[in-house]
Formats: sequence, C-alpha cells, structure tokens
Amino acid sequence: MVHNDVLIARALQYAVDENNLTIDSLKVIPGPLRQQLEDLSIDIANDMKYNQIKYFRPFEHQLRFFKTGKSERRGILAANRIGKTVSTCYETAMHLTGNYPDWWQGYRFNKSITCMVAGEGWSQVALVLQNELLGTQDIKIIENIGTGAIPRTNIVTDTMRNDGANCIGVEIKHKSGANSYLLFANYTQEVRQLQGFKLNLAVFDEQPPDDFFSEIVTRTATTQGKVLCSFTPLKGLNGLVSKFWNKEEGYEYIRVSWDDVPEYDPWGMPFLLMSTRKQLEKDYLPHEREARIAGKPVMGKGAVFQIQNWPTYKTGEIDFTRMLNIQRVIALDLGLVNDKTVISLVYWEPNEKTAYLHRQIVVQGTEEAVPTQYINHLLRPEVFGTPIVLPADASTQGRYTMSSNSIRELFESYELNVYDKAIMNPPDLQGRVTNHKAYGVNQMRQMLEVGSLMINENCTHFLSEAQNYFVDEKGRFSDPDDCIDSCRYAILACLQGIAEPWDNRTPAERMRAQRDRYVTRDYGNKPAWKKAYNPNE
Repeated sequence: MVHNDVLIARALQYAVDENNLTIDSLKVIPGPLRQQLEDLSIDIANDMKYNQIKYFRPFEHQLRFFKTGKSERRGILAANRIGKTVSTCYETAMHLTGNYPDWWQGYRFNKSITCMVAGEGWSQVALVLQNELLGTQDIKIIENIGTGAIPRTNIVTDTMRNDGANCIGVEIKHKSGANSYLLFANYTQEVRQLQGFKLNLAVFDEQPPDDFFSEIVTRTATTQGKVLCSFTPLKGLNGLVSKFWNKEEGYEYIRVSWDDVPEYDPWGMPFLLMSTRKQLEKDYLPHEREARIAGKPVMGKGAVFQIQNWPTYKTGEIDFTRMLNIQRVIALDLGLVNDKTVISLVYWEPNEKTAYLHRQIVVQGTEEAVPTQYINHLLRPEVFGTPIVLPADASTQGRYTMSSNSIRELFESYELNVYDKAIMNPPDLQGRVTNHKAYGVNQMRQMLEVGSLMINENCTHFLSEAQNYFVDEKGRFSDPDDCIDSCRYAILACLQGIAEPWDNRTPAERMRAQRDRYVTRDYGNKPAWKKAYNPNE
C-alpha cells in the first residue's frame, strides 16, 4: 500500500509531466490554472490508489531485468533496498491481468494463468509479497485491498481464501475474460502440500530451499511456465544461486548493486540517499557487505568480532549507584537438557547509549530441565525486581520445565518482573519483526568497536565465546554462543527501552516494591515471592 502523502506527490508530478510543466513553474502560473492542476492531481491520486500498475515508473535496473522477460528462469541477484521484490511483483501483476505496458518486450500470456508466489514464512509472505501485490498485510482490512500492484477492479474478492490475515489464494480478472488464479505459499510448508498444481508462473522472494524450488519448478513443466526469482544472496554460492551465478542452461539473471541505483526514484522522491547507504554499510556484518551492497553471493567466512582491544572494566571500577540515569535489565538464554542456561545482568546508560555487561551466571544443564537451578539467582534481593526478558520459545508449554507450564508462567508464579513479550528484533523498514541472530550480533559488534558495550573482566565465558565466534560461508554462526545470545537479548532490550531505572533503594525496599506490583496469589497462605525467597518464614 502506498501512503496518501506519497500518492499526492506522485499524482502532482504526473499531472505536471503530462502538461509539460515543472514543479517550480507552479509558483508562477495563474491561480485558476494552478487550481485546475491541483484538482486534476487529486483525481489522479484517487485513480492511482487502486490502479498502481497504470502509473508504474520503473528504474533503469528494473527495465534491464524486464528486457530478459522471454527467458524461462530469470533472477535478480541484488543488494538490499533496491526494489527487487517490486520488480517481480509488478511483472506478476502484468501476467495475472494481461495488462502489459507499451514498453514491455518480454513474454506475454494471452490467456488466464495460475501463479504461485512464495517467501520465507507466512509473516514474510504477508508483509512483503501479499502487501506488494494486494496492497495489504491483513486482508480483513477491506479498504486496502487493491492498493498494491494488482488493480482493485481485477481482484475478485469473493473468491479470496484466507487463513486469518493471510491470503492463501484469490482469482484475478484477466483481460481475456477468464480469471487467473494467484496462490501464496511459504518455504516452511511440506512440499507434498504443493503437489498437483499446474503453474504457468512461479515467483520466489529470497532464496528457497532446494527441495521446495525443485517441487515448484516441476509444477511448471507441463505448461512451459516461467520462473521469477529475487534475492539478496546471503546463503552463499549454493543451490539456486549457483545455477544463476554459473549461468546454467535456461537461467538468466541481472546483478544490481547500490551503484546501479540513484538516490531519487523516477518520481523524483528520495529513495536510497547517500547518508542512508553509509549508515547501512556500517550496520552490516563484514562478511555480509558484498551481498547486501553489491548483490554478490557471500563467499567469505571469519571472525565476527574483529576487535583488537576489548572494552573491559573491573568490578568496583564503575560506581553505578552514582550514575543518575542508570537502568538495568536481565536476559536469559535458556538451555534444554544437558545444555547450559546463561543469565546476563546489563546496566544501561540511555543518554550515552552505553551498555555494561556486568555479570553473567552460567548454570550447567542436567539430565532433566530443572529451572529452580537458576530461578534462585533471580530471587536474590540485589536483583529482584529487575525486568527480565526471555526468548520466543519461553512461552512453549513444558519446553524448559518438567511440568506442562512454560518457563514464562513459572517465572510469573514467583512474581518475577518478566517483560510481557518475547524479546525480538525491532521492526525493519517494511515493518517486519524477526528474531534473526545477525541483527543483534551486529549491534553488539558495532558497540564493542566504539566502546559503547563494556564487558566486566569477570565475564570470562562471554569473552572466550566472543573471541572465538565465527561465521561460515553459508552465514551460520559457530557454537557455543549461549553467553553471546544472552547478552544479545539484553542489548536488544536496552535499545528498545525495556530496561528500567535503578535507584539507591535498599534490596529490602526493592523486594517490597516488587511485591506490591502484583496482586498477591495464595500459595498456602503465603505470597509466591515470599515462599520462594524464604520458605521458612
């Protein structure tokens, strides 16, 4: 979906271009004529909202991709943020509707087709592909349907099959008079669920697993169907990427880097400004930069934290009680049977954006998942009341406990100050929320490089892991990384404002304040916090 302010700006630019004017000339033309032009822009914006394909203005690199349109298997190996998904989605809309622009030189379907578009998971499919094609991440929001690449008048809404907010399939009116069929799929589906379809067009957003790709491509065999792929090649020179990169028979691709993309889009609006590029380049892990900036497959491997002088401090060297704005948070990386659990205590100075990994407790796993081994550490007066963040699977029933309860429920029964949501990465520019490890690891790397993540010398397990932390040619991080993950969760919590101020109250005062946060629960006439901390009282 395109926001209204963007629509108005594009519509005005369209009206100006169609009348051989410039934006600057609007300042000097007579008032009545200027008003007419502005009224025309509003009419264009209203039409543009539900008919994006009519007004689509491609970049030069997108036109370069479209010129390969007669090939059977076509790919875009591209840097991040260059509009690769937009390219494949708008071409998909052309094929589904049969509405091709005059400049289109590729293959044309003269009848209705069956098309499948697929991405890395249902959330990714909805946030990217569904949003780009239908104009909405949630098909229950009716007014947004049709604000994507496929015009509203072409979407047969009463044929739409959905699973909650996600569209599973929908019919699309083709200019031939029959209806095309659009299917959505994700790479986590069992491939047997996809058998039986005959596809004229298959579209992949980011690199699919080899078995998934093979199954879908088989669905195009009897129809002589076409395959479109767009991905940033972060998984190395393997699978589908290698077929394109080595130009195997039937495979054609273009590679697009940041150097191929202007700062402003064809409408004259900011797209990928140089300041944005410089910041993103710093954000990317070293081994990823060639893929994310130049669209080249990740070839290298090596140490993640390439730091010569680690920013460390001694216990007692920093008096946190004298820091006016100090906050703190506790994060856990949970271990299963025979796997260690790591508790990280991190202080956070929000004004300076400086974090201090002050303490890590490593609890070795046993033959059984016994959370009380580490819960006792969280009940100590000096830390009780500190916000605690947990990973996504902490809500899974029975995963870390010998009962049917989740570890989150167990923590809450002890009246611990548990953050109410799983700790995740912040939303990206497309609004996607993920738990990809690389984001948090990269935040830690940047902070360590400039000294805004300080490590207590007593955190020897962390320093040992971090100094030996590697990534391979497929982007997989090395083991062990429990201490790194625990610290990563804490850093994400700090950056997202989850850490809480810490003052000069005594431990007993903090215990009482924490107790008062909750409605007292009856555990044998004793509050859970009290029974757990001092069972003899």
